[in-house]
Amino acid sequence: CARDPFIDDNVEFARRLRSLNVPHHLNVVDKWPHGFLDFGFASDDVAQFNIEIINMLQNIVQQSYSNDTSDIPSVPTFIG
Repeated sequence: CARDPFIDDNVEFARRLRSLNVPHHLNVVDKWPHGFLDFGFASDDVAQFNIEIINMLQNIVQQSYSNDTSDIPSVPTFIG
């Protein structure tokens, strides 16, 4: 969030991850304050960001499991 008071910390953390060759993703959203994801009920744009984050987390969890997928929890895929 460009209006997030913690944006500098997030950018610095992403730089450190990059310097260590750690896969990461930083998405800076313009015009929204810190905590904007709590307002998905108020905006279709925010609701869509929430869906994208849920799907991203689901992919991370699935990738973290080995070839044995029997332990992967059943999580619905959200489509906006």
